[in-house]
Amino acid sequence: MNKTEFSQRIGELTTLTETDRRIIDYFDKHFLSIPYSKMIDICQEINIAKSTLGRFMIKIGFSGFQEFKKATVKPDLCRNVSPIDRFNKENNIKNSFAYIERHCAEITANITATLHKISVPDLEKTVALICDPDKRLYVIGSASANALAEYFYLLGRYIKKDIVLLDANIGNLPHKLVDSRPGDVLLAISYFRFSSVTTRLVRWFHQHRGDTVVITDRAVNPFSHFASAILIMESGHQGLFNSRSSGFVLIEALVNYMGEVTGKELGDNFQVMESLFEEFNVFNK
Repeated sequence: MNKTEFSQRIGELTTLTETDRRIIDYFDKHFLSIPYSKMIDICQEINIAKSTLGRFMIKIGFSGFQEFKKATVKPDLCRNVSPIDRFNKENNIKNSFAYIERHCAEITANITATLHKISVPDLEKTVALICDPDKRLYVIGSASANALAEYFYLLGRYIKKDIVLLDANIGNLPHKLVDSRPGDVLLAISYFRFSSVTTRLVRWFHQHRGDTVVITDRAVNPFSHFASAILIMESGHQGLFNSRSSGFVLIEALVNYMGEVTGKELGDNFQVMESLFEEFNVFNK
């Protein structure tokens, strides 16, 4: 069931209570995150009892919230499909160059599709938030997204002094977040199958600290409800693993644009970094 079908069911109701209208308003705003939502969380946010939500579900033709939730989930989202589950084992490409050629074509297509599907308002909001000198920026990425988060952090340190790379190890997060304050910003990078640690952090940050920016590869995701801005990137690939290339290009563009925005203030940061490299003899001469 999509959002249009949901609206059609609502339109068939002859009478609506004030509570019904609150439920409908919530579902209209957060329909894409329903597949990843829990009944108890939804009820807390609407400030209703679980039995109230259950009665509303019966009104629109479902036995309860779980049946409604299953109806909103596409078949390929019913389970977290692993790379080996979706891998096409009957690959006819035997030549290594032909494979690399196809790979490059797929990556180019992903980058182009990412550019076309990015929301310009969300992109502008992202840039404003991550470049704000008065806001501390926290960055997190789990599993393969950790490499993108670390790359952004390493280059971002040249530009922004108040930036913190978070550890996806749940036991270490409180230590990194202890100095966080209201008004800070979180940049979270997460691919399908969506890290539970990143999901919980985005929710917590939204509720207790400030704006969250999420870079992900699915329009239907567990973050849309809590994100101030979402940037969608393509990750499709015919190989064993989905591609992270367009995500890397997007991260690289963002950190370089941060440098453009910061402009004249870059000098001090670079001088300090270069002096430290010199002191510790980091690079070969």
